[in-house]
Amino acid sequence: MTEVSTEEYQDAVDSYIGWCTECKAFIRERTEPDADHYDCPTCGRMQVMGAEQALLVGEIELKDDE
Repeated sequence: MTEVSTEEYQDAVDSYIGWCTECKAFIRERTEPDADHYDCPTCGRMQVMGAEQALLVGEIELKDDE
């Protein structure tokens, strides 16, 4: 599990940016919130999921913005 800021998560949700479980980053544009197994433009693997899906399945955890 990777911690991300609430602001970073909300930006990804608002912009439809997907989370790559391999790269551990919000990286893929035009990714639906419930997407799973989409291609990553950086590593090339089918490891991208929607931001909301990543939170739901525990791939990411929100940390408090300080």
